[in-house]
Amino acid sequence: MRYFAEFNRVRGDNIRRTAMRLRRLGLDVSVLAHRTALEIIRPAGMSWKRFITAIRAQLQPRRGSVLLSSESTGNTFICSFASNQPGRFQRL
Repeated sequence: MRYFAEFNRVRGDNIRRTAMRLRRLGLDVSVLAHRTALEIIRPAGMSWKRFITAIRAQLQPRRGSVLLSSESTGNTFICSFASNQPGRFQRL
């Protein structure tokens, strides 16, 4: 499945390093022209839980957030450490 992720405050404030870390975890990642966005392809064998754990791990504690959108289903999820339920993916 293909996703688009818009990050705010990734670990180290470097989207290219974030892409590299996600590639090491087995995801196919491309940095988009917009400097805080990634195209991420989740392998068929990777569970949803493992996928969102990998994404969440790239955020800065207490400040980071991500907007994750699925191309195939159209579902959009937000994960923010500055909300009432920090670090939890919520469907919009």
